[in-house]
Amino acid sequence: MKIIIKKRTGADINKTNTELVNKMQNKSLDKDSTQKDNIRQVSDIAEQTYGSNVFQNAAMYDVSELSTPPLDYPIGVGDHIIVALWGGGEDQEDYVVSKDGSIFPAGLGKIVIQGLTFEAARALIYSRFRSVVPAATNIEITLGQPRTINVNIGGEVVNPGPILVSAFSNAFNVIGLAGGVTEFGNLREIQVKRDGKVIETLDVYKYLTTGDIGTHVYLQDNDFILVTFFEKKVFATGQFKRPMYYQLKKDEGVKALINYSGGFTSDALSSVLKVIRNENEKQVIHDVNATAIVDLPNQDYLLRDGDIVKVDLIKPGIINKVEIKGELTYPGNYELRKNDRLFDIINRAGGVTKNTYLQRAYIFRGAGDSTFLRSNKLEVDLSEINNDKTNRSNPNNILLQPNDVIQLFAATDFGEQQYVEIFGEVRKEGKVKRYGGMTLQDLLYFSGGLKISAEYGRLEISSIVDIDSARKGLLPTRNVVKSYAILPNLELDSTAAKIILKPYDQVFVRKNPTFQLQQNIQLLGLFKYPGYYPKLDKDEKLSSYLDRAGGVNDNADLSGAILFRKKIDLFRESILNQNNVDSTGSDSILQLLREPVSIDLYKALKYKNSKFDIVLQQGDVIYIPEIDPFVTVQGKVQSPLKITFDKDNRKLGYYIDRAGGFGVHPWRKRIFITYANGRSRRTRNIFFIHFYPKVEEGCTVNVPERPEGKDFSDTLLQAGTTAIPIILGGIILKFL
Repeated sequence: MKIIIKKRTGADINKTNTELVNKMQNKSLDKDSTQKDNIRQVSDIAEQTYGSNVFQNAAMYDVSELSTPPLDYPIGVGDHIIVALWGGGEDQEDYVVSKDGSIFPAGLGKIVIQGLTFEAARALIYSRFRSVVPAATNIEITLGQPRTINVNIGGEVVNPGPILVSAFSNAFNVIGLAGGVTEFGNLREIQVKRDGKVIETLDVYKYLTTGDIGTHVYLQDNDFILVTFFEKKVFATGQFKRPMYYQLKKDEGVKALINYSGGFTSDALSSVLKVIRNENEKQVIHDVNATAIVDLPNQDYLLRDGDIVKVDLIKPGIINKVEIKGELTYPGNYELRKNDRLFDIINRAGGVTKNTYLQRAYIFRGAGDSTFLRSNKLEVDLSEINNDKTNRSNPNNILLQPNDVIQLFAATDFGEQQYVEIFGEVRKEGKVKRYGGMTLQDLLYFSGGLKISAEYGRLEISSIVDIDSARKGLLPTRNVVKSYAILPNLELDSTAAKIILKPYDQVFVRKNPTFQLQQNIQLLGLFKYPGYYPKLDKDEKLSSYLDRAGGVNDNADLSGAILFRKKIDLFRESILNQNNVDSTGSDSILQLLREPVSIDLYKALKYKNSKFDIVLQQGDVIYIPEIDPFVTVQGKVQSPLKITFDKDNRKLGYYIDRAGGFGVHPWRKRIFITYANGRSRRTRNIFFIHFYPKVEEGCTVNVPERPEGKDFSDTLLQAGTTAIPIILGGIILKFL
């Protein structure tokens, strides 16, 4: 007997099960309280019970649509038998089984087939037709539209009552068409009755776990399907593979629950399974050894209706490990076997290296367990680890315990790496690791060789002497400096060719004072020929570069010319704040910056070789802007704006008026003008008289705000203003 299930349009047959498993896995019994148990708040609905989705999550196909009926299908009144002939003769007829259980093909008489299986009926019909048709005729006998039957369904289903179904249907099909079982429906014992007797009992769990649907009994008219109340339901939670509700028969227990739920996960604490149960109107807990139940055939623990069965996680933490760290081939965690000793684990980790410090290592008892707060330290000597004869009897080859942590050290941890340093006119400055027999010539090769600017006749080595005496406190160390000659091809003179460098030697390659690469000055802006110009001599001045550049364009603003020069920031704070100032006085404390420098290009051209005609340096940039025809007025004026420069009006008041006059609280005696070249001029004051600077093209007029409070001049002005009415009043009274 086959069950054919039809999915609802757009439905995911696995969705309900997946969501349900996730929901069940989130249930826990972490809170132990006599007042509240969160598990009991879970709604006991049908969808949360294993097996209910067979009916709840899918409707059934109309099994009358089967193209090939089962061979054991019993033929009954109303079935359609189709006989097709081709070859020697061609014909196709549809015969309906009549009430007397027969079909009546013309010329063959009645053929009684009621009660026969489809396979037997097909053979009988075939033999009758074969006896009358030509030998070359092909005969095919199929079942057409099957008969319909009326089946009654009752008990714990969603829609009980009579249902008209195909005769192909079985009990599962009918229950699905009736909407499935309710939350109290028994999935373990579905009864099929005929004439008041139970002819078949179906177990959904047996079908889901083994594929066995029971005896192949086909339904007939007026058969009755009964879904009774379940006998007991338990809730499996925790580390089950499929945590949810399960229906059990009255004689089933933990063993059956484990089987139906798929067993435990790999990290389940199966030896202490928890059963929470209601006894005498109180909740109690029982510990059950599920491991023994699974392993022993005759062991089980009978469960009751309403039991909650929980399996906890195994506590994390490896109990048979030791950790080895430090200088060895493969540090890490290793299995602790029976009677393992220190040397066994070290050898299993690849052994010590050439750099391992053998004089001392440590074993920290139980330190690998984070919950172990007090760990004892054991000191061991590994000097004889490679002596196979004494390994087992060596007192340092200590018997290990679980969670021991072994710490080895590197010999270099207790020594300082020796190095030498080289500075100056070499391609790669800095520290170089020193090895035995290292010569000065070797160091020059490591540093990439000499620059073209190096002074080959001057190379100095600074060495520290009396190091050993200083360590013993006998003599202080001394610095000794020696000079050597060197050739461009890195060959030393005969005396210095065999110089062996000592630890911490410093080598200085000086610069040739007579060698100088090109030094360029950059001219930007409104020059006739802007660009880079090399210095012709060290004292070449500003006017010389302008002549070489062909002068300036007609619209060039000479008063706005600016020089940008690299500066070296050597302020005291900058030096003191450096974290890595070394003894060589290297450029690590220097910050190379560019800063604008105000120059007077007009006077430099007019008065050549004067103080205005300055000497330029490498990297200087001269920029000449275009004439700016505007004057910017900003600050405490009525309307800050740009005003076209009028060469006939260079007085400040003219431009203040164009900006609407002074605003609120202007500080008149502090007005200043910033010109195009960056220079500024302030207002000069004599008592109450202000002498303002002249306005030029491209300048900015700044009117600052007078701060709160009054200065001395304001006080005098207010006093004079107050005295005038008093004096006038006295004069008037005198003449009255």
